Amino acid sequence: MKRYGFLACFLITLILAVLLELTRIWVLLIVAGVIGGFLSKSFLRAVFAGCLGVLVCWLLYIAVFYTLNPYGMSIALSVFSLFLGLMVVLGAVLGALSASLGYFLSQVLMPSEKGSGK
Repeated sequence: MKRYGFLACFLITLILAVLLELTRIWVLLIVAGVIGGFLSKSFLRAVFAGCLGVLVCWLLYIAVFYTLNPYGMSIALSVFSLFLGLMVVLGAVLGALSASLGYFLSQVLMPSEKGSGK
């Protein structure tokens, strides 16, 4: 199976996360991170691609809501002052953990041939 670099895994994770965010079920973003991590060449690339992919997806989601209703969004952010910071941290953690799960799943299902001694 072909493995991809950071940029490709980031874009795959971001596109899948944006499409899955349209279902309004945020838990499905785990699937985007798992798929992005599954296709990655290394563990660190998988974690960073998943982290940034889900994080950028959520920041785009907030930006779209702000452009549609800036007054309502500013009221929501003033009432829940830690909302944006908490969303950034949770998005990053969700993306990183799901991508690491995908990477380890790829190592279990399709181990590399470098360590087999052949």
